[in-house]
Amino acid sequence: MFGSAAVGLNIVVETIDGFDHPTWDPVRRGPDRDIAIMIKSLPTVHTQDFEGDTIIRPSDFSAWKQAAPVDAEVGSRYLDLVAILEADPEYWIVLSY
Repeated sequence: MFGSAAVGLNIVVETIDGFDHPTWDPVRRGPDRDIAIMIKSLPTVHTQDFEGDTIIRPSDFSAWKQAAPVDAEVGSRYLDLVAILEADPEYWIVLSY
């Protein structure tokens, strides 16, 4: 499902219908691989979109916040991601390789 160190990983935040979140930058960032690895170990809800891609949301926001990385760059991007998902239940994570 999710590669551990995939080249070309993008974290996309979008609705089930494929609308991108207006403030999330889906362009590949260095921390994205670390974030994707972390996400695999956290409590999530999984579903599939119309193209068959697996998309996920946190099922326990407290656990996701507690798992925030200490590295400033990774932690900042990760916490931005969690805040978007917590603020609006319409948005999901798609890991695009």
